[in-house]
Amino acid sequence: MTINPASDAILNGCRCGNLQAQQQLFEHYSASLFGVCLRYARDRPEAQDILQEAFLAIFRDIRQFNGNGSLEGWLRKVTIRAALQHLRRRNPLRFAADYAELPPQTFNMLPDTDFQQEHIRLLVQELPPGYRCIFNLRCLEDFSYAEIAAELGIAESSARSQYTRACQLLRKRLELLSLREFRDVS
Repeated sequence: MTINPASDAILNGCRCGNLQAQQQLFEHYSASLFGVCLRYARDRPEAQDILQEAFLAIFRDIRQFNGNGSLEGWLRKVTIRAALQHLRRRNPLRFAADYAELPPQTFNMLPDTDFQQEHIRLLVQELPPGYRCIFNLRCLEDFSYAEIAAELGIAESSARSQYTRACQLLRKRLELLSLREFRDVS
């Protein structure tokens, strides 16, 4: 995929360290990348910190983008890596033991989607950092368990078990919300 001429000029400006080009890139992509950061953060201020770290990495590594593939896809990958690095520094991920005995069919659980997106985002933000990280990588970023394990330096079965436990916790919380909403309506 090629970049349009305007984007190409912005990209070249960023590669040369042009502050105006960097500002334009930031203004164009910051909202969508903030959404990515918000999924990994526990709150908006932490997401803003992650976004700032992501853009520092983007501007530092922009020369690595060679135009093959989508610029937005490359920016998302850099942002995800910045989020993971932030989580490692701020909240050392503590993953549960290896749960190889869990049945494989439980690893494909997805949370219910009847609730508004904002409710689900808030519930995901309430997950413990390890659960939240793996849930985002698996469910939203579509990483394989092998990719998650390699990225986080854990066993693949631990990635599976943490994803399963995150989904179970989300289901419980969604059920509680459903019950509360049902009671409020009755």
